[in-house]
Order: sequence, then structure tokens, then C-alpha cells
Amino acid sequence: MLSRRPNPRMRRLAAQVLVSAMLLGTAGVVAVERPVAADSVDDAKRKVRQMADQLEAAEAEADRLSEELRIAEDDKMQLEIGITQTEADIAVKQTELGGLQTEMSDLAVEAFVGGGRGGSITGLLAPGGGPNESVQKQSLTEIALNVGFATSDKLDSVITDLAQLTEQLNKQKNTAEDLAKSIIGLQEKTDKEISKYTKLVAKAEKELGSALAAERARRAAAAAAAARAQAAALVASRANGIPNSPGEAAKKVFDPSTIPSTSSRAAIAVAAAKSQVGVPYVKYMSKEGVGFDCSGLTSYAWQQAGISLPHQSRAQFARGPQIPTEYIEPGDLVYFHSPISHVGIYIGGGMMVDAPGVGRNVRIAAVTWAKVVGVTRPG
Repeated sequence: MLSRRPNPRMRRLAAQVLVSAMLLGTAGVVAVERPVAADSVDDAKRKVRQMADQLEAAEAEADRLSEELRIAEDDKMQLEIGITQTEADIAVKQTELGGLQTEMSDLAVEAFVGGGRGGSITGLLAPGGGPNESVQKQSLTEIALNVGFATSDKLDSVITDLAQLTEQLNKQKNTAEDLAKSIIGLQEKTDKEISKYTKLVAKAEKELGSALAAERARRAAAAAAAARAQAAALVASRANGIPNSPGEAAKKVFDPSTIPSTSSRAAIAVAAAKSQVGVPYVKYMSKEGVGFDCSGLTSYAWQQAGISLPHQSRAQFARGPQIPTEYIEPGDLVYFHSPISHVGIYIGGGMMVDAPGVGRNVRIAAVTWAKVVGVTRPG
């Protein structure tokens, strides 16, 4: 009589159940088709941990690239606004130069008619530019020395300003072109990373199911406990005169009396952020109940408290005021990565509310203090 071979699917399911029970600390006996060897359980647990590591790394990279892309696109938009302004400034200077050239030509006519200078004035009446520009300028200056010195000085100033503006415009346009190219490459890289993460999630859920969920829950709980302990240590360190905590980008000694105090607005911002937990992450969005990216969430939360913030993490950090991490309070904004590419709103006890990235929702999460690069207090 042939022996019946165990069903591979049932064996995999049994291993998942056993690993889930071990990760969650579940007591009791788990019924399986046949005993699972110790090395098989170890292999399963190792696979779960490795997958959790991969997911965390993929999430972090997708989030970083998404925010980098957002910042690059914002920079390009600001650069285009600058180009428009420079072009407008050039137009004003060109108009001013045209008026001065007319005035100088009138002076030239006066000098010519009055017998002050001989020769033709046709070249002097022509607008500037071309190979004769330096000759024209010299001639006008010589005339101005006799009948209009102040006008010549003003002409020199306008010509200099116009040259500087033209150089500035060329630099701005070159920078905008380079940035546009980099955005295309960054967009492709971001899309690939998001696709990679999405596929990894689907594979993880299919292969590891509840075991992976248990491992991630365990990690979240451990992170929360560590964050609470570190938050308490930060508060305690205020009395010790320690200037800054490890992990901050810049080391400065702060005078506690210069740190702005918190206000009731902070509680409003915290409540607004918490009310959006579960709302999907949507790049470039800041819309209540619909979608947020990280800086969109923090700008929304503080907008409810009457404070306007730019929709960009680095711009929010630059707006300040910046405070030492030891003095962080609920409502403060906490920033990550260097250069800054993520922001959340601190709610106390080592926890924050943030919009973590593509494929996930606004959440309450532990602050990884070692990765904090700055804190600001909007109001």
C-alpha cells in the first residue's frame, strides 16, 4: 500500500500558524498535520524576519524618493517663477535703457547743432548693441561730459544692471533645464521603487500571511516602548544641561529661555492630525478625508490651528523656529533624513502622526529618535 504524502500547501499553512503563535506568544497546542522539526520552525521565523526587514527597507526608500521628487518639482516651479520675474526685470531695464538712449541722442543733437562736435550723429541716434556699441557708448559719454554728466552715469548703471540680469537669466534657464532632466530620471526611479515595494508586499502577504503581520506588530510594539523610554530620557536631560541629543544634524548650544513656549494651537493641530489616521497616502495631496503626503498632513494639521505652512518638508523646517530635540512637545514637527525628506507631527510619549508613504495610510507611529535631524515649533 502506497503511503500518502503530505500536501505541500497544508505543510506551509501549518508552519505559518505555528510561527504566528510563537511570535505572538500564544499559549496552547497548535494542531498540525504532522510535527514540524525545530530547524523548519527556525527557518520559517528567519524568513519572516528577513521579509520584514526587506519591507521596511523598501518602504523607507520609496518614501525617500517620493519626497525627493516632490521637492525637486517644487524647486523647479520656484525656479520658473524666478525666471519669469527676471524676464520682467530685464524688460523694465530695457525700457529704461531705451529712454536714456533717446535722452543721450537728444544731447548729441544739441551738441552737434551747437557746434560742440563735428561729424555725423547717425550712429549716436541708433539703439545700443552690435559691434559699434562700445564706440557709441564712448561717444555718448564724451558728449555727456560737456552737457549731461549725470545722464551718462545713469546709462552706465542701467547697462551694468541689464548685463547682470541677463547673466542671471541664463543661469536660471540652464539650472531649470538640468532640473527638468533630473526630475525625469527621479520619476522613473521612484516609480520602479514603488512598483518593487508593491510587489514585495503582495508576495509577503501571500507567502507568510499572519506570521508576517505578527512580526510587524511585534516590531511596532517594541519600537513604541523604546520611543517612550527615549522620550522620557530626553525630558530628563533638560535639567542636565545637555545641549542636544544624538542624531541631530547640527550641534548647537541652546539657551532654554530663547525657546518659544507651546500654545493651545498645538493641541488643535495634534487633534486635527489624529482625526486623519487611516486616510490614504497620496503624493502631492493635502485634502481632509481623501489623501495626504507627509508635508501635506502637517500643513493641514497646523492650518486647522490657524498657522499656514508650506507644503514641503524642507520648507517647513526652514520656516522654523527650530528647537532642540530635548524640548520637543506635542504639536512640534519632527524631521527625518539628510537632506530632509520626511516630517511628522509629535503627539507625545515618543509617538507621532505621519503619512508614511505609497500604499499606506496616515498612522500613529513611534519616533525613531536616532534618525531625527530636527524639530520645529510652528506656533
